[in-house]
Amino acid sequence: MNENSKTILFIVAAVACVALAFYSAPDARDPSSQGSKMGQALFESFDPRSATGIEIVEIDEDDLVSKSIEVSQTEKGWLIKRPGKVDYPANADNQVKNVSSLLFDLRIIDQAAEGAGEHANFGVLDPSKANPSDAGIGKMIALKNNTGANLAQLIIGNEVEGLSNTRFVRKPEENAVYRVELQNVNDVTTKFVDWVEKDFLDIDKWNIKQVTFDNYEIKDGKIAPSAKQVLDYDNSEWKLVGSNISEDEELDKEKLDDMKDAFDDLEIIDVERKPEILISSLRKGSEFVDANNIQELQSSANSLIQKGFRPVNELDKDGKPLSYPNGKPKLKVVSQKGEVLVGMKDGVEYVLRFGETYRGPEDDENSTGDSRYIYAYARVNENLLEQPVLEPVPAPLVEPISDENSSSVPPTTLDSNGSKGDNGDQGQEGKPSVPPTAPPGPPPSFIPPSPPPSLTPPPPPSPEEINSQETNSSAPSNGEDNFAKEKADRDAEIARIKASNTQKQMEYQGKVTKAQARVNELNENLAGWYYVISNEVYEKIRLDRSDFVKAKEKEESDKPEEVQASHILISYKGADRADADISRSKEEAKAEAERIRKLIVDDGKDFAEMAKEHSDGPSSTKGGDLGKFKFEVMAKPFSEAAFALGINEVSEVVETGFGYHVIKRTN
Repeated sequence: MNENSKTILFIVAAVACVALAFYSAPDARDPSSQGSKMGQALFESFDPRSATGIEIVEIDEDDLVSKSIEVSQTEKGWLIKRPGKVDYPANADNQVKNVSSLLFDLRIIDQAAEGAGEHANFGVLDPSKANPSDAGIGKMIALKNNTGANLAQLIIGNEVEGLSNTRFVRKPEENAVYRVELQNVNDVTTKFVDWVEKDFLDIDKWNIKQVTFDNYEIKDGKIAPSAKQVLDYDNSEWKLVGSNISEDEELDKEKLDDMKDAFDDLEIIDVERKPEILISSLRKGSEFVDANNIQELQSSANSLIQKGFRPVNELDKDGKPLSYPNGKPKLKVVSQKGEVLVGMKDGVEYVLRFGETYRGPEDDENSTGDSRYIYAYARVNENLLEQPVLEPVPAPLVEPISDENSSSVPPTTLDSNGSKGDNGDQGQEGKPSVPPTAPPGPPPSFIPPSPPPSLTPPPPPSPEEINSQETNSSAPSNGEDNFAKEKADRDAEIARIKASNTQKQMEYQGKVTKAQARVNELNENLAGWYYVISNEVYEKIRLDRSDFVKAKEKEESDKPEEVQASHILISYKGADRADADISRSKEEAKAEAERIRKLIVDDGKDFAEMAKEHSDGPSSTKGGDLGKFKFEVMAKPFSEAAFALGINEVSEVVETGFGYHVIKRTN
């Protein structure tokens, strides 16, 4: 082959390579090109309200396992369906609505890639198919209609760098990767707690009126009683009822306020279904009323015992077992760790019983033992309501009997004791009464004596005197006028008081009726479940007397009214008012605070300069200077440390809700 032939062959090969590269190359990213999908809808139009099912699949980054959750619309509403567990209402505020609308009317910003080989780079590997340990796995969300078909299905990947609320996404059945705008993606998870109303008791801490601790325990199958501690709460003040506090003691208000806040923050970690007997009975306002045979009782008892509860006979005041009219024993549930009663101003009383620590399945995020079963229901306690104060009703006035009318009053038959008998005219013990013996009259031949001769009869009255007497006899006296007025006034007062008392009783009964309606509403939800709460919250709401009664703090006469101090705050992610860009953990924050204190105390570093360089507080620009402040202005641990310092002394590391502090008193 000559040189010309070789040259022609190379040219042909080059042209072929260029042509192959051109036709095999991906589409250009130029939005103005003919094949651009910029602005197009990612899915065909659909109504998000037609979604009757939601499925989410993602990888648990801690355990490196694939997790999924399915939420479906049923006749009972939206329910969470979890493998091996009973369906539970998906009643978190707007969560279903938010997810249903998440995929609606998504618009393509542009296309990022075409080939499957790039999926891991954009984080859009299918979580239902990929190995959980692989890098670049996305989150899959599917919306389904009532036939089970997908309305929309999307794998959501990494955030696009530099573009807020923008993600790489792809459809599972396609390889193309797009950039789209998506908001609140991190709020959509497979965690059970993200789909439920966490505040299952719905206790408003500002309406708490009374808290009762009954910290009995079950030992060797028997109840070991404990003295009940009753606390009243009114106008932000706590009062211990029925128990003396010595002069050297006082209530720990901070501890009790923390308890009150914990009631308000009591949240679900998980739930398990109760036996049907307990569910139907509690909804009727009592426990075990629907238990009809020994097998049902045994099954319910086993369920309770597994979780730290047990059924026992209710006893009367003499210690004898109570029973229903049909002979069935009255049973109630007791718990391993006693119970707390939370009384509300509206007459609703929550009964909270605490069981064993909760250990779920091994792959459950809540199987750590740091949580506990709680058996909760509500009932009406009328003693929590303000009782109506009724006015006494005075007796009606009765017209007195005059002497001249006394003869017209028929005689009353009296018994042997001088009172009317139980059977009216029959007298004592139902026997006919014996008429009284008439006084002896004059003898039949009795002739009245003639008037003495010296007395003459009075002259007959004149016509004027007769008219005057008739007029006076027909007109009422002043006494009769006064009595009629007094009687009318008394009758009006009686009517007013009766009407007022009736109104008060109706208002009170209305409150009782409203409380019962609220109890029915609560028990409709509470009756069905054993709830699981965090052990940390349990320890805040199950208190002994020694937890909330403390030795009275001695007043220090030389304690200053105010001090001046500077501080260095080292915050952490999740602390109160922590900046969003703070990522250090609580442990890391404590270690950093101790390191800085050591540099100041041991190495002589300037406090103000260290505050400017390291403090996360707003006072850092002033070298940590807080100015002068009174004890009650700052968080209690902070003030206790600051007021205990001498001038120019540096404190140990102090913890508050804001983080860890190093404090220097300057005046």
